[in-house]
Amino acid sequence: MELVELIKSRRSIGALDEKDVPDEVVKELLDIAVWAPNHKKTEPWKFRVIKGEGRVKLGEEMARITNEKSTGLSEEAKQKIEKAAKGPLRAPVIIALAVSPSGKVPEIEEIAACGCVLQNFLLAATEKGLATIVRTGDIAHEPEFRPYLKLEENDKIIGLIYLGYPKKDFEIKAVRTPAEEKTIWFD
Repeated sequence: MELVELIKSRRSIGALDEKDVPDEVVKELLDIAVWAPNHKKTEPWKFRVIKGEGRVKLGEEMARITNEKSTGLSEEAKQKIEKAAKGPLRAPVIIALAVSPSGKVPEIEEIAACGCVLQNFLLAATEKGLATIVRTGDIAHEPEFRPYLKLEENDKIIGLIYLGYPKKDFEIKAVRTPAEEKTIWFD
């Protein structure tokens, strides 16, 4: 597939099959992802791969944190806790992508570098016939979540990448505002 076609055809797909994604494929995608530009070669990204029973444990931790943050036991709070517990079971592989600021360059540049890593990963996965969707939600920004993922205090989660094979073929049309409408030229 041509690069331009790949970029324009990639879509977020959350309907994933339970079929396992081989570790070799995940490793290959991660190796492709890290070929992202980053100022002063800081390589500020970290990955945490969660598979198998690890997804259940991740869901339990997400539910525990959600429960701690919930006020009371309203029906809405119970649903949020249950959703947090089940969320990681939607995909056979979840990859937490975090930025680990080096202090050598402005943090925004390292966040942008991790955005490039994320795009590389998503495009490579699409090229291999895999489906992805990136999620965050409140849980990704909770300080209590970082220790579970063995992240440092200053690390920030960019996203949780849900990875798997699509349950069916998708023809999702997308529309973008033409770049011209968001561009000012200075001659």
